[in-house]
Amino acid sequence: MTDNFDVIVVGAGASGLAAAVEASRAGASVLVLEKNHVPGRKILSTGAGKCNLSNTRVTPAAYHGASAAFLRKVFAALPPEQILSFFEGIGLLWTEGEAGKLFPRSMKAQDVVNVLLNELSSLAVPLRTLTEAVSVERAAGGFVVEAQRVPPQWEKKGRRGEREAFRATRVVLAAGGPCYPQIGGTSGGYELLRRLGHTVTPLSPSLAPLKARCEYLKELDGIRLQAAVTLLAEGRKLARSEGELLFTAYGVSGPVALDLSRAALAALKKGPAALEADLFPDYGARELYSLLHGRAEAFAQRPFSHFACGLHNWKVLKACAARCGIDWQAPVFRAGEAKMEELGLLLKAFPMELAGTLGFEDAMVAAGGCPVSEVDPATFASRRVEGLFVTGELLDADGDSGGFNLHLAWTSGILAGRAAARK
Repeated sequence: MTDNFDVIVVGAGASGLAAAVEASRAGASVLVLEKNHVPGRKILSTGAGKCNLSNTRVTPAAYHGASAAFLRKVFAALPPEQILSFFEGIGLLWTEGEAGKLFPRSMKAQDVVNVLLNELSSLAVPLRTLTEAVSVERAAGGFVVEAQRVPPQWEKKGRRGEREAFRATRVVLAAGGPCYPQIGGTSGGYELLRRLGHTVTPLSPSLAPLKARCEYLKELDGIRLQAAVTLLAEGRKLARSEGELLFTAYGVSGPVALDLSRAALAALKKGPAALEADLFPDYGARELYSLLHGRAEAFAQRPFSHFACGLHNWKVLKACAARCGIDWQAPVFRAGEAKMEELGLLLKAFPMELAGTLGFEDAMVAAGGCPVSEVDPATFASRRVEGLFVTGELLDADGDSGGFNLHLAWTSGILAGRAAARK
């Protein structure tokens, strides 16, 4: 064996970096293995490069897959506000945005990664990049981890290097999930879990843009607006989300669509499903109708384009007018009361037939993975393999958009790191 450590952390993403910091602080000798050429690569892509690192509204209700009882025990072991204390302790100041979202004060994701790496450097923790853990096996007194030097992603014909073996008393598996394979996402950690005797439930994209069918989507491509969107199947309302909606040529994205994607995928497995977007969520139906009729009277002799100007995004109104048979350039009075009523209905319930979600290449997180029943909520220690800890996206616990997934990654990593360092 070339090296011996108290703790080996497999993966230098959010949970892995947090685990390495805490394990080293507690006095353990730690080695971090990362297959990408830089650590924290997914962190750098979060929050459009700003890193929505947590949320002030963390509760079990913001998560899926894991039971509320499990999450209550997790947040009792490490109260949510202590995540901010952890970051302040390594030099990161934070600021609060809308809907409780928390960001680094600099609004730069790189600073989140840098303060973690600076802390590891000050603790003299070795971090091996371009080094992939290809096997984790139980051995006398702990584990043997075999790792292999791998070429960076841009070297398509690069060759893998020789394998190295490391021994550790305890291992933290923090290898991440399959999302964003273009920047290093992988399913390799799940295979390591399976070989060690853990269950891995089926994986599917979560927090992913939705594909939809609607004749006007191409005209609306790129438009962002505030909306309340309802997921429907067989006439039943399955879920609802309100916030920013982004129209795309293939469907919809933005926080609202992402929050509905998990429920949408589940609904589509059972049959047809659809979305209805309320494009005037701050107006009741009667209030909107009153607004439209009053405006129609005021603009009766003028083109409908004048009626629409300043009311809402003109491309949205033009698409809705066309669907209602309203001539964009004709005087407003020609539309008639029936078409104005139809326009009001459409603006309160803009329909889109769902066709699925985009794949792991565009999903923020994966649903599925190691059932939380197989780990201890206070330490994230495996209930099946002594000395093994499972963190982050490897767990079947995915949160809503808004910093909830990163919050659970930090939490699981910190608790696992502390527990793994205990002699």
